[in-house]
Amino acid sequence: MDRIEKLKSFSPIKADATADIGLINEYAVKELTPDEVFCFSLILCDNEVDRDTERFTNASLGSMSKLFLGKTMLFDHYWSAESQKARLYRVFTEKTKEKNSLGEDLVLLRGSAYMLKEGNEEIIKAIEGGILKEVSVGCQMGDCTCSICGTKFHYNWQTGKYLCENEHFKGNVYDGKLCVGDLVDPKDAYEVSFVAVPAQKGAGV
Repeated sequence: MDRIEKLKSFSPIKADATADIGLINEYAVKELTPDEVFCFSLILCDNEVDRDTERFTNASLGSMSKLFLGKTMLFDHYWSAESQKARLYRVFTEKTKEKNSLGEDLVLLRGSAYMLKEGNEEIIKAIEGGILKEVSVGCQMGDCTCSICGTKFHYNWQTGKYLCENEHFKGNVYDGKLCVGDLVDPKDAYEVSFVAVPAQKGAGV
């Protein structure tokens, strides 16, 4: 069983049109029935180090659970009403029994989303078939700080790397610890998008 399969089995809270129709209808103008909607569960992001050598802190994930509630789902971060296909109606954090690559408890930001069945038949087939799977969050973070000393990173033009005020380079190892960018102080959540290659490997349906 791979890591993604393990993550699927952790949460007892799963998207269910019949059980969740009351939550879904908080976002609908017309009162919808379970037969009219398709629901799915997803991992929005986590506290694992991503492809940019950054990670969301546990505190950030907790704040983001409130910011992402009710936000739209798009394709490829294309900010257009035409791209809106689904909406998050539940978002929460979950501490798993797994460890991330830094040896810390793996914490997930999970969500449940719904879309209308009518007009989205091909998208639903692609989700059910595992083709549309990977997702990425669009949000505004207050700072990116050094995991070694907590000071802010800035881009160093001479080296082409990110350097903190205490001269720790993002991606380098200091005393056996990988220096990563801690994404802190969430300011806003914009959307979640289906993408081909997400920054976070574990993010998806």
